[in-house]
Amino acid sequence: MVSSRSLKKSIASEKVDVLFYLVMEKQGKRMLKPLGFDTSISLKLVRAILDDTVIPNFYDTLSKNLLDRGVASGSRVQLRAKFRPSHLMVDPQLTGTKVLCEVRV
Repeated sequence: MVSSRSLKKSIASEKVDVLFYLVMEKQGKRMLKPLGFDTSISLKLVRAILDDTVIPNFYDTLSKNLLDRGVASGSRVQLRAKFRPSHLMVDPQLTGTKVLCEVRV
């Protein structure tokens, strides 16, 4: 029999798709342009970002990685997590797509 603790631990290491959007403002309206980056991160890291418990260097590293991927310096990028139905077993709030953070590159 599988314990619920080990089940939650294995699900927490499951990957979550992350979507990147370039944030633009024109005439007082905010628009998002999808960037073509495909990446996944662990559910643990997503929860740490949502709970604001990641180390401060995370955002600096993320900004540097976005620069390396060709995003212009000074741009703002929004990250969103796209959850799967299996993530509901860990937390019922983890459904659909949620904004994780915005980073100034």
